[in-house]
Amino acid sequence: MLGWWFVVTVPAAGDGEDVVLAKWETGLGGLDWIAGLVAAGRAEQLGFDGYPHRYTARAGEVLPLLADGSVPDAGAGAEFRPRELHPERIAVCPPDALLTVEAWDQS
Repeated sequence: MLGWWFVVTVPAAGDGEDVVLAKWETGLGGLDWIAGLVAAGRAEQLGFDGYPHRYTARAGEVLPLLADGSVPDAGAGAEFRPRELHPERIAVCPPDALLTVEAWDQS
């Protein structure tokens, strides 16, 4: 499949493990939503010159996009296909928590 695999986590403090909030795959236009957040200054792209593309954003910017099971502005050919969604973790995540969003190229 051509597209992207996303993993959204709350980074662990110390030696703990990151807390996974969601994982999903999209089609080719799947980066559009996170690129839009970066362009608006609501997310930061940390790396893109290898695997994965890595971003940070506040939970209040990302988690509402997952609330109804879709990612707005996902772009042409992109579909939201949840593989792992943890509503109980999402519900207790404070809006100011800094999340990591990884996008893995599936081509």
